[in-house]
Amino acid sequence: QALPGEFSFRAVRHGKLSLSQATAVADLIAATNDGAISLAIDKLSGAQNRLLEEIAQGLRRLAALGEVGIDFADQDVDEVSLPALRKGSAPLLSRLERLQSSYDRGSRIQDGIRVAFLGLPNAGKSSFFNALLGEDRSIVSEEAGTTRDVVRERLTLRGRERTITLRLEDTAGLRHAENTVEQIGIERSRKAAENADLVLLLADSSASFVAMGEQWRQLGAPAGKTIGILTKCDLNDSPARRAELKERLVKKLGVLVWIETSAVTGLGIPASIDAITNYCSQFVRRDQGEVVLTRLDQLNAVTQTLDHIRRAQTAPEIDLFAADLRQALHALGPLIGETLPDDILGQIFSEFCIGK
Repeated sequence: QALPGEFSFRAVRHGKLSLSQATAVADLIAATNDGAISLAIDKLSGAQNRLLEEIAQGLRRLAALGEVGIDFADQDVDEVSLPALRKGSAPLLSRLERLQSSYDRGSRIQDGIRVAFLGLPNAGKSSFFNALLGEDRSIVSEEAGTTRDVVRERLTLRGRERTITLRLEDTAGLRHAENTVEQIGIERSRKAAENADLVLLLADSSASFVAMGEQWRQLGAPAGKTIGILTKCDLNDSPARRAELKERLVKKLGVLVWIETSAVTGLGIPASIDAITNYCSQFVRRDQGEVVLTRLDQLNAVTQTLDHIRRAQTAPEIDLFAADLRQALHALGPLIGETLPDDILGQIFSEFCIGK
């Protein structure tokens, strides 16, 4: 029995599926959320293939016009002037730029949104991390500094509107490091905060926050992308004291949203999930039928294609323009398949009465 990958390869080889549809089969198998499933189904329907084929046809036509300009300069064809060819490439450039810019959203839909867990040692990061996962993935201990590396896990949460996949990163506690290993771990925590789409800042409701302001400033104080999680609220049973504590944290750190939680009782875990998924929805919104890139190899192909088209737009001679267009088609090959010289010739003879 053929594996899914073998099936996709054979289907492409025999013309049953396009390259984009074949990758959609793998994407559908790997999908972990509603958005990724919808995106893969759209690709299977041929939406991405139609867009790419339109772009490819536009490039082939421009390449053909460039060849006409080189080989048949004595023919009176206005379309083959270099200014006209540059103008004709502009819409293709614009469409490819939109496709290129879609990768950030597409990769977040497909692979997940980066979420960093930060806080002082023993703030309850690992317990909250485990509560979201529903299993013991991170070490929970009263000893400070037990998390010395970034612990990564993927998790799909169901929000009110959609399911969202997260790439969770449980980091080392923020404090003055006492040894080299801890220094490395805390530096990685800072990196995780810098690269994260969302920061979850955890604070122990029963502890002091004297050191947190300094550590927060060293992180760059990314309050705009941070949700505060007040942990161990089962140990602090005074609502008035917790309210006062949240007010102090807002003033001290600039983080406006604080959710009271307890990994022991489950308090605030559903509210935390709602807050996380609502915030992360902005990264995965997609218009119905909108084509977005999800794979790095797709992004690289589009980026290289754009480079060649931009170079063609500044080409001083028509033969250089045509050469750059051929390179653009070659660069787009991983998405559209190989464009052979006969394809360009066929385009020439289909549009111009040359050689007849």
